[in-house]
Amino acid sequence: MVSTDRTLLRLHVEAVWGVQLSPFTSDELELAPQSSRPAWKLCVAAIATGRVHIWRPDVNIAEREDLRLRADEALVFPPIVPIPGVSREVALSQIAAPRLDIETARSIARPLMPDDHGLIKQFWKPGDTLEDNTYPHIGVVVAGRLLCLAHSSRRTPEACELGIETLPEARRKRYALAATILWAHAVAQEGLVPIYSAFAENTPSLRLADAAGYRPFARIATLEG
Repeated sequence: MVSTDRTLLRLHVEAVWGVQLSPFTSDELELAPQSSRPAWKLCVAAIATGRVHIWRPDVNIAEREDLRLRADEALVFPPIVPIPGVSREVALSQIAAPRLDIETARSIARPLMPDDHGLIKQFWKPGDTLEDNTYPHIGVVVAGRLLCLAHSSRRTPEACELGIETLPEARRKRYALAATILWAHAVAQEGLVPIYSAFAENTPSLRLADAAGYRPFARIATLEG
């Protein structure tokens, strides 16, 4: 069972950016030597116990000091104005009861099976494909049409990050909430940690997260330089 914000933060950062972190021995750490290199030079997170700085190893001392000074402005939430080269998001974990019980959610959404491949293909973005490692796939199907799809936008051996898409005409009908709840349940049954994240300015996504029982464990900003 995941019990600390630092553990959740590691799971989140590794899943979202496809990187590997060095062990959390302090609030200052670098990407592991074998890790891929993201576009950002600093990922700074505000968690309950303080602030964590995650550095790309190739950032020199002088540049680190400059980025550290800019981190205060980057971590102002909600964002007041966009900052070039800075992205801000909220990372959340499911610790509260969803506003929809599991049986009601099952009456609205369901797992998608191989026979539903055609529905997913019609629903998904033209020219794009949904990769095999994005399971579990949970959908809302009405009159033979897929209206909402929850999937794992990122997957690691320990955690999955939610991806949720709803057709515009199908919004405000609890479809996304039901699909999100069933997705998290399916991920937990695999023994993995379901994680939700949203850009700090994405109010509708944050409202969905709250309704599904997710609460923030970190405010995160990435700085590209």
